[in-house]
Amino acid sequence: MSGGRLNVLFIMTDQMRADCMSRVGHAVVRTPHLDGLASDGVLFRRAYVQSAVCGPSRMCFYTGRYPHANRSPWNEVPLPADEKTMGHYFGDAGYRAALCGKTHYTPDPLVDPSAQPEQGIRRTALAGLEPWELNDGRGEGWLAHLRSRGYAEEVAGDPFRVDMPADADRDHSAYPTRFRREDSDTAFMTDRAMAFMDGAGDSPWFLHLSYFKPHLPIVAPYPYNELYDPADSPAPNRSPEELERPHPFHVPFRIERGGVAYDDEDVWRQRRATYYGLITEIDDHLGRLFHFMKDRGLWENTLIVFTSDHGEYVGDHWMFEKELFYDEAYNVPFIVRDPRSCADGTRGRMMDEFVESLDVLPTCLDACGLETPPVLQGRSLVPLLRGEHGSGWRKEVFADWDFRFYWTPKKLGIPSEKCRGWMVRDDRFKYWHFNGMPDVLFDLATDPGELRNVAGDPRYAETIEDLRVRLMDWRMSNEDESRVSWTYERRPGFGRNPFVA
Repeated sequence: MSGGRLNVLFIMTDQMRADCMSRVGHAVVRTPHLDGLASDGVLFRRAYVQSAVCGPSRMCFYTGRYPHANRSPWNEVPLPADEKTMGHYFGDAGYRAALCGKTHYTPDPLVDPSAQPEQGIRRTALAGLEPWELNDGRGEGWLAHLRSRGYAEEVAGDPFRVDMPADADRDHSAYPTRFRREDSDTAFMTDRAMAFMDGAGDSPWFLHLSYFKPHLPIVAPYPYNELYDPADSPAPNRSPEELERPHPFHVPFRIERGGVAYDDEDVWRQRRATYYGLITEIDDHLGRLFHFMKDRGLWENTLIVFTSDHGEYVGDHWMFEKELFYDEAYNVPFIVRDPRSCADGTRGRMMDEFVESLDVLPTCLDACGLETPPVLQGRSLVPLLRGEHGSGWRKEVFADWDFRFYWTPKKLGIPSEKCRGWMVRDDRFKYWHFNGMPDVLFDLATDPGELRNVAGDPRYAETIEDLRVRLMDWRMSNEDESRVSWTYERRPGFGRNPFVA
C-alpha cells in the first residue's frame, strides 16, 4: 500500500441472486469462499439494484446516480460523456483504475466519432477505466486464449455452445461446455486479475473484476454442469394465482423470456442446478484469488466489495431472466470487507439496512479517504462498517425501469413515452407504479414471496397514495443537478463557477 492508501477490488457477477450463498442459508449451493469473505466483512442482506437490466444497473453502480439522472436507462443507451465514473474519480486521485471483465458500456456518439449509431452498437471498457482485459461475454482475449490452448475455431467462435447427443432427454443446460474448467471465462478472468495485481507495483490501484457468469446461457464446464442434482433444486417461488390473475406484463414476459420452459419441471430443476454450479465455479476461483492476495501481502490493504448487477428468476413467478420488479431480480448479494481496524467490530455481521447500488462508489471513495462529490446520489456504508447506526439511514429503496426497448409498446398498445415503471420497497410494502397501466402492491408482512397483488383491495388505497407520493418526492429530489451545481456552487468536480470571483 503506497503512502497508506487502500487498494480497491470491486467484484461483480452478472445475474446472481442474493439468496444463492450458503452463508445466507441456501439449501443447495455451496460458496465457502464468499462465506469466508462475509465472515471477515459485512454481508448486507437487503441490497437492491436500481434496474434489473445489465446496462442501466451497471451505470448506477459506476456513476453513483439513478438511471434518470445518469441518463442511460437501458442496454446500449450511451452513458453521456459528461458523466464521471468510478474510473475517473480514482484515476484523478492517482490510482491505476482498470477493468478486468465486462461493463456493458456504450460510448457517447456525441463525442466519439467511432461510436455512431449507423455504424452499429459498440461496447468498450467503461470510460475512465484502463481496459486491462475486456470481456463483455466473449472477449477477444479469452477467445485468443482458447485458440492458444488448441481449441478448434468452432469452439473459440461459439464457446457457450454445448454438444447435445441426438437422443438427448435433458435440457441443454445439463450438458458440459466444450471448453475445460481450467479454460473457462471465469478461470481466465481470474488469472488476468491476478496478473494485474502482480504487475501493479507499489502504486495504489482500483480493479473492477467483472465476471460474465452466471448470466445466460446457463451452461457450465464439467464438473460444474453436474455438481448439483436437479432433484435437489428448491421449488420455484410462484403460485397458480399469478397465472389466473396476471398483470398485463406477466403473460408476454413469460412467453418471450423463457418460452414454455417455465412450466416444465425437468427444465427448471436442471437450469437451477446448473445455475448453482456456475455460482460455485465463481466461488472456487475467488478462493484462488483470495489465496493469491494473501500470499502477495495484498489482503490487508485492499478494500473488497462483492455484488451482482441483478438477479435471475430461474422459474420463480413462472419466468426466467430478470424483468419486472420482484426481489429475485432486484435483491443482490452484497459483501464489503474493509481491512482497516476501524471495521473490526462489525466483522462477520449480517446487516438489514437498505443498500442501493449507488452506495458502492461513495463507500469506496470514503474508505480511501477521497472526497465524495455532491453529485453522487448514493451513501457511504463506512459508518455502518464502523458500527455507527444512526437514525437517519434510508427507510426504502427505489428502482426505475424504461421498457420501451422491448416488444412491449407494440404488444400491449402502450406509447413509447409511457413505457416507464417505478418501484419503491420499504419494510412492509413493495409498490410498482406504471404510466397508464394497473398498479401492483405487495403486502410483505403477509406475502413475503410477492405472490398476491393487493393493489385492487380498497383497504390499501391510502397505502398506495402514500407510496405514490414517496415516488414523486424521490424523483423530485434526485434529478440531474450537475449543471445547477456547476453554476451556483463552487463544488469540486464541476469546474469553476464563472460568477464567483
